[in-house]
Amino acid sequence: MTAIGHINHVELCSPTSTRRFSLPPIHLFWGSNKENQPIFYYHFFLFHNAFQERCRCNLLPLTTSDWRSILGNMYWKTQWPRVGDPPIATFDANLFWKHGGPLFFGDTWSADVAAGRDNPTSLLPCCCDVQMTTADDEAVHQVTLFYLNLFHVHEEIKAMERLQFKDTFVSRWGNQDILVTHLVEMWDPSAGCTDFKFFSNKKLWRDWLRTLRSVVQDWDGFDSWDWGTFSNVKTLGINSLSLEDFHRLSVRLLAFYIHSFVSRLGIYPSPLLHPPTLAVPSCHHHRRKFGRGVPIFVM
Repeated sequence: MTAIGHINHVELCSPTSTRRFSLPPIHLFWGSNKENQPIFYYHFFLFHNAFQERCRCNLLPLTTSDWRSILGNMYWKTQWPRVGDPPIATFDANLFWKHGGPLFFGDTWSADVAAGRDNPTSLLPCCCDVQMTTADDEAVHQVTLFYLNLFHVHEEIKAMERLQFKDTFVSRWGNQDILVTHLVEMWDPSAGCTDFKFFSNKKLWRDWLRTLRSVVQDWDGFDSWDWGTFSNVKTLGINSLSLEDFHRLSVRLLAFYIHSFVSRLGIYPSPLLHPPTLAVPSCHHHRRKFGRGVPIFVM
């Protein structure tokens, strides 16, 4: 596909406050030092379900600094009591969540965790406990960040919908959620196609473009966007387009998608990535890689 030039979002919409994220920013994983990186992945795997629950409960998105402290041990150490004279921290890295943490869980959920009424941890897909050695495979890192990126896409579109449709968001999002999930999962070879050749599958590619149009066609500025020689884009028959027109429409739809985030939220949206070879995190005994794995674990 024709490349879209990079848009400097600061020139179009200067950020008015520190950016917050519903999920940990991806760069924290590949940007961490060698000592912190396994801790970051360990916490991510262990709290896999908890990350999803935070999004479902619409808990406050966090800053990059907040997520860095949560992915590491820094924040959790502050939740542990100090005993003795002089006081000494009683932190156990294997049970770092034991005393809760309102920043991550919110007040009510944190109280339940601290009281032992809720266990926020997850098992591996092989049903074994997560160990620090789980995330020592670069292929596992790659696929983990791929699916984390897709979940960022989902949450960013959700934020855009909430911004543009304040009064009807709740009733509207039910249908949009289905479309957005379809949009991002089509880039997953286990859900989209079985031969992993997404870009050579014309039928799938057109279905993806049709879904993207359905997601954005009610957004502000769609009707007045420069569609070039195309008219009535909302009802345009995508299957009847020539290959050249199909590529041109794809570029213009993606340009509108990007511009919407840049001009209204002041952010450059997470990229829609081509999937890597699937690999599923597992314990040492069950360690193996799948051509078609069970990616639901990774978001």
